[in-house]
Amino acid sequence: MDLFEKYDELPLEVLAIIEKYGDMDETYENCYNMVTELESVGYTCDYYLDAVPFDLRKIGEPSNYI
Repeated sequence: MDLFEKYDELPLEVLAIIEKYGDMDETYENCYNMVTELESVGYTCDYYLDAVPFDLRKIGEPSNYI
């Protein structure tokens, strides 16, 4: 399950990261930086070629998009 769809169930630290990058341009650099910050709190995600993040999940959980 993509946790981006369960926004209200996420820890505050994850919400803060998502909100921080939500106001920024969708670039590979911003996506990379967001993933790096998410990984520091135990989460990760992927991003499409157009730099739109998807598949937010806890580290160690399988991707929903394989």
